[in-house]
Amino acid sequence: MIGLLVLWKAVSLFFLPTLLPSPAELLADIVAIFSNPSAYLVIAKTLERVFIGLILSMLIGSSIGLVMGLRRSVESFFDSWIMVLLTFPAISWAFLSVLWFGLSEIAPIFTVVLIVLPYVAMNVWEGTKALDKEITDMATVFRASRFLLLRKVFIPQLMPYIFSSLRISFALSWKIALVSEAFGASRGVGKELMYWFQGTRADMMLAWGASFIVLMVLIDVLVLRRWENRVFSWRQVMAT
Repeated sequence: MIGLLVLWKAVSLFFLPTLLPSPAELLADIVAIFSNPSAYLVIAKTLERVFIGLILSMLIGSSIGLVMGLRRSVESFFDSWIMVLLTFPAISWAFLSVLWFGLSEIAPIFTVVLIVLPYVAMNVWEGTKALDKEITDMATVFRASRFLLLRKVFIPQLMPYIFSSLRISFALSWKIALVSEAFGASRGVGKELMYWFQGTRADMMLAWGASFIVLMVLIDVLVLRRWENRVFSWRQVMAT
């Protein structure tokens, strides 16, 4: 790590600070961003879009994946559509969202959902196909209701796939949100990146990007991983 910082510092000497700042200069830019109260409003707006898009993607994608795994007819219908969504260029969705919804709150969220949803559906679909059929049959014999079957049989077995989808979707969502904001939002971290790009200020682009990356890593470590460890705490008990 130290060697990388030394190399970074050495290379930055051959460039203007606005094109490639040194580690110290980049840190100073990050501090300057967080010293400005308006920056928190910009970051909060992007986080709002990320989490709304993530929640919608998880809910809709998990539902589609579950039904696909349980119903062959539904699987046949959605299989091709999921592949279409997986292969369709992400940047194209961003442009289309702007054309359809203009500079609005809907465009970034819509883009996140369309790109992230198929990954969630695919993962949960695979998990549903791996469900223990004996447990399902036993619950059916005891005449468990559909809601009880979902809550006590399906969801507990799908939790590893759901959390895997959540981690992947979270990593995708914020990247997609930034790209979408650059073209289809009036405010947000993506808009800040576009603003500084137009001003040929690579240093501020790196500062805003690094600031948001640090924030996303903190959310992943302090929230998502702790939540996952708590849900699967029974594994540690069984291991001991």
